[in-house]
Amino acid sequence: MMKRITILLAIILTTLNILVVEGQSRYYRKKQPKLGYGIKAGVNYAGQSTTNKAAEYNTTNILGINAGGYVNYFLLRPFAVQAELMVSGKGSHWQDNYDNEKDIVTYIDLPILLRYQPLNFLNIHAGPQIGLMLNAKQKDMETGIKININDYYQNFDYGFVFGAEANLPNNLNLTLRYIMGLFSATTDIMYVDPWKNNLIQISLGYRITGR
Repeated sequence: MMKRITILLAIILTTLNILVVEGQSRYYRKKQPKLGYGIKAGVNYAGQSTTNKAAEYNTTNILGINAGGYVNYFLLRPFAVQAELMVSGKGSHWQDNYDNEKDIVTYIDLPILLRYQPLNFLNIHAGPQIGLMLNAKQKDMETGIKININDYYQNFDYGFVFGAEANLPNNLNLTLRYIMGLFSATTDIMYVDPWKNNLIQISLGYRITGR
């Protein structure tokens, strides 16, 4: 009798195990490529802020572009590391009683992100970003004249990225991010207060391979 009960329990446990495995998400059961890469481009809604609440200038956000490519590698099933190389437009519109100017600053940004993808169509990601300043221009909004202001900005910009991405049909993906400046992007040649770059970034990408 005990032998029959043991055999019956073994059959039941084996059946339950098969049902559990079959009931798991297709995403976790499906073989997925570890390496992926693609291209992307979009729009930045960029601004600048300072910790000095008594700063004389008022700033408003401006629009800039972002464009580049990315590569990711899955360390474990839901976790990947993703690196990107992006050209990114930042800056802000400066206004007070005397000035009405727009700073337009172009960077090459390199974010290194930890990516968590619990579902095939969605991931969230975060990580540090370093930017190399390529060019800085200031446009007088009254006259339209642009001048070079490279000396007003640090050579490097440091930030932290928080974002989410949706995988769309036809190998497309849509990314929404907030990038928070960690240190001052400006020098004291023009700006006494430390001003950080902050931006909301939206981009549309094309997955050449991977996920």
